[in-house]
Amino acid sequence: MKQKSDTLGTVARTIEMLRYIAEHSDIAIRDVSAAVGLAPSTCHRLLELLQREGMVEHDKVLKRYRIGAEFFRLSAQVHMHFDVRNLAIPYLRKVVENCNETCILTLYDAASRRLSIIERADSSHALRYQLPMNTPISLMWGSSGRSVLAFLPSEVIDGIYEQETASPGTGEPRPSLQELHAILAGIRERGVATSAGQRIAEAVGVFAPVFRTDNNVVGSFGITIPNTRIDAADMNGLCDLIRRTAAQLSRALGADIASVETT
Repeated sequence: MKQKSDTLGTVARTIEMLRYIAEHSDIAIRDVSAAVGLAPSTCHRLLELLQREGMVEHDKVLKRYRIGAEFFRLSAQVHMHFDVRNLAIPYLRKVVENCNETCILTLYDAASRRLSIIERADSSHALRYQLPMNTPISLMWGSSGRSVLAFLPSEVIDGIYEQETASPGTGEPRPSLQELHAILAGIRERGVATSAGQRIAEAVGVFAPVFRTDNNVVGSFGITIPNTRIDAADMNGLCDLIRRTAAQLSRALGADIASVETT
């Protein structure tokens, strides 16, 4: 029990150190020591661990500490995650009002080259899918992933392709790299991706990419529907709805979308 208590105490002090360094700039170790009530030698040991993880940086000339690049990267991810989700909620709800199908927002993580569902608005249908929230999923399969994959650099697409095997939903074999690039070119041309059963058996997906201020793809926006509730006529209307609404969300995020139909 003592060991657990000591560990929790160390974690709390380490967080306190990070908080103090974040709230100040170019801090000497004696200042950190005084602020958190730890011996300078203990502070030095913990700061070395944080430095190795990129959470703090050490200026060897001035002998001072500041917040590191990895801390900034994680902070930016959290900030972007929060902003995208909050901005997207009205758009998700608008799609549900229009078609009464569950609407989903995903976020792309460039570090892992994977996608996560971060927000959703459910339909009123009894039959709908339980989707894995905040769980990394592949970009290779399903319209939610391919609508993002289509707008990534070619070398990233090729790297992701090498990591993937068959479809998790139907066991559909992986297309050749040339075939994949042709599929992605079609998605870029149409501005929307569709899929059937690639990730979830008997599920149809309609997704469009979402862009941010720098016009890089940040995630995807769309719907997942049981195939028993859709026909060819529905698909055309749903593609238009998702493409248009995703473009509106991208504009709200600061992307330079040339033409977005307003409602």
